Amino acid sequence: MKYFSSRLLVGIFALLSIVIFFNRGQDRHNQFVDDRCGYYLYLPATFIYHDLQHLSFFDSVNGRYGNSMGMQYSLYPVNGNRLDKYTMGVALFEAPFFFAANAGCNVARQYPADGFSLPYQLALLASNLFWVCAGLLVLATLLGRYYSKGVVLATLTCVWLGTNLYCFTAFDIGMSHPISFFLFSVLLLLSDSWYSTAGNKTVQCVLIALCLGLITLVRPVNILVGIIPLLWNGLRLPLHPGRKVTSLLVAGCVFLLVLMPQLLYWHYITGSYVCYSYGDEGFNFAAPHIADGLFGFRKGWFVYTPMAAVAIAGLFSFRKSRPHVLLPVAVFLGVMIYVVFSWREWWYGGSFGCRPMVEVLAVLALPLAALINSVFTRRSRVVRFFLSCILCLVISLNVFQTYQYSMGLIHWDRMTGTYYRKVFGRVEFDRRANEQYLLKK
Repeated sequence: MKYFSSRLLVGIFALLSIVIFFNRGQDRHNQFVDDRCGYYLYLPATFIYHDLQHLSFFDSVNGRYGNSMGMQYSLYPVNGNRLDKYTMGVALFEAPFFFAANAGCNVARQYPADGFSLPYQLALLASNLFWVCAGLLVLATLLGRYYSKGVVLATLTCVWLGTNLYCFTAFDIGMSHPISFFLFSVLLLLSDSWYSTAGNKTVQCVLIALCLGLITLVRPVNILVGIIPLLWNGLRLPLHPGRKVTSLLVAGCVFLLVLMPQLLYWHYITGSYVCYSYGDEGFNFAAPHIADGLFGFRKGWFVYTPMAAVAIAGLFSFRKSRPHVLLPVAVFLGVMIYVVFSWREWWYGGSFGCRPMVEVLAVLALPLAALINSVFTRRSRVVRFFLSCILCLVISLNVFQTYQYSMGLIHWDRMTGTYYRKVFGRVEFDRRANEQYLLKK
């Protein structure tokens, strides 16, 4: 089987994630909290309680599970209704697992079919693992077109174990980022096929529009990834000149069709088809926190995910091996970094490292694979040994720091450089005795 090794690797990753999940130092049966509850709430509201408008069931369910869901800042009163600030894309991808859990609860009757009991918690875990593994397999398919199995395996290992995608697989489950990672991987594969393989170009264009619609429905700001298929070959879209306008119109209609359920929901709750549901949260494009976002100890992308810096260095190898793809990748990275770190709360609340850049790791897999391939096929043994040491060190650091985060040693929101240096390499640490070194609440 062509990608058997990659599939085997993904299977091992999934098993490791399950083992880690059931042996970590947190309450494993309380996953529907904060953002992940908001993403998921559409499912029980629609299919169990039939109350998408007022969400009147939520207070009693929240009380039943210890008032721990932390959604008080995410359900806004509007016209006597309750508006869920999050879009419904994540719920769409969680739906098959939700339905399986709901059917099991209704048949076995061992757990309440309330949408939040243990079977639903396990369904959330299964959904999270499935979409991460699916994203890695899609990446394996794309990279396998251009690189050897060894390079593909090494790249997948670095992307998963060497970045905070690992944390969002095994610890912070239920967020939008693993699903976005999968969709970014699919978009890259579709873009490559659109430009480099035979087939109906209009159909391929429509599939890209469908994927972009889903990406936007899951996390609206990620529409920026549309830069990649647009610039893949320097704005020279592979469409028949006589059908270009028709193809683009059909693709645009498909894109809007995917977004229609969200628009209808907003109209149902607020009376308007377009709704900004984040209140006073927003962007400040005049004062982005790019240096803090990349290098700061609070959530710096390169501090807590140094594999991203290694992958970006791979753009130099990418320039030689696939120069036509360098422009879209470089432009997208620049725009995404600027927009992400222009958000008012540029640290994005509780997470390990910079969570809005998790899905970007699918894009960075391309230059990372080019770097690994270049070094291991053309360079001296010394250079190969040097890169191998760097990759192993970065992977080890990421796994260890993820463990620290899961145990509360690395704070989810208030890290400083002084505190980071004090906790670095430690497996036991008295956080209360060092509170003065954390950012103030």
